Amino acid sequence: MCRRQIKFYALCICVFINFTCERKLDQIPDTGRKIVINGLTTTDSVLNVHVGRSAYINGGFTSTGENDVDSANVKVYLNNNQIDSLYRNPWYVQDNWRLFNTSNYRSKSVIPQSGMMYKVVVKLPAMPDASASVIIPDLVKILKVDTISLLMSNGNFGIKCTIEFDDPAIATNFYMVDVREVINEDYFVGLDNNLGFNCDDPIVEEKLYTGEKTEGIAFSDKLLNGQKHHLPIIIDRRSIGNQTYATQQIVCFRLYSINKEYFNYIHDLNLYNKKLGNPLASPVIVNSNVTDGYGMFSGAAVSSYQITFQKF
Repeated sequence: MCRRQIKFYALCICVFINFTCERKLDQIPDTGRKIVINGLTTTDSVLNVHVGRSAYINGGFTSTGENDVDSANVKVYLNNNQIDSLYRNPWYVQDNWRLFNTSNYRSKSVIPQSGMMYKVVVKLPAMPDASASVIIPDLVKILKVDTISLLMSNGNFGIKCTIEFDDPAIATNFYMVDVREVINEDYFVGLDNNLGFNCDDPIVEEKLYTGEKTEGIAFSDKLLNGQKHHLPIIIDRRSIGNQTYATQQIVCFRLYSINKEYFNYIHDLNLYNKKLGNPLASPVIVNSNVTDGYGMFSGAAVSSYQITFQKF
């Protein structure tokens, strides 16, 4: 099991327990298992979530997969009317986005829409039913992406990609950005199609770092104030197209419009990872929005912009 999976698993079983460094592990009561729901459902994909079960801190660390469940009854509601039941997702087509664990339950047809409220209800034998709801934020579109080649400080060739968008002035907005290679026109193949990039823009408040590369950034609009913004990111030229034999590679730039709850989750998760392994650090409680369970179910409106690059 890779280090990032261990970190996420440790988070799932620890952060929802009232744990302090002064308290001994054998003093923490076992309050029983509950359903865990995690997922970021987006407007560019069918609705999907990861469903697992909680574990006891003194029960030992096992792989994330051992806490997956394959017999859950997962229902989806739109504005409180049932519209679908999710099916068990085979492991070989699971979502590769790693802020959450891989999705294991997926809809066959429901693609979330901005402004709509979606609710998932999960049932498992011998556990209380768990549920979570989210209203998908309004879409903020990428207007264009300009590119220019440059020589990076490490001597490698890079591509500076400037993502242009207009921040709405009416409300407080929160964003996330990632870059993915389009492989077989499917964002959810079993490959790691996320491209790492660098971004030193002062608006960036959180980075989504896997331990190998920065695969995403998150920020609010407090420095944008309803203005047009040009977000510069730099991609190593050599990283494009490593997973295919074609001479060209389509790269997809994605701007997520997220809610404050999910933005705070990213912040808490990053803070937890920074303090992981430090016995003197104060505890980090990562909030849950799941009723009678644990986890974070959220949504995003996604704007995409594709550019075809010649492989280096």
